Amino acid sequence: MAQLPYISDEEATGIVATLYKHNRKLYGRVANAVRVAAHSPKLAQALFGFNVPLLREEITENLPVRLKALIILKTSMLNGCAH
Repeated sequence: MAQLPYISDEEATGIVATLYKHNRKLYGRVANAVRVAAHSPKLAQALFGFNVPLLREEITENLPVRLKALIILKTSMLNGCAH
């Protein structure tokens, strides 16, 4: 359980609302880690900016996007993430 409450979609304004919109567009949802990081919008932007290139195959050229997604899913499951 997070020590800080998640910022809901209804509570998100300005930069945070934009960040949520782009997360939904790229991932289909807003991860709980992003919702917690959104308490510091600059930190949340940095995390999002770091994660996007990691998932893009044409940038990293190491692993296919599908395999990266499976690795993320498995890691999330091992860590007990609900979503």
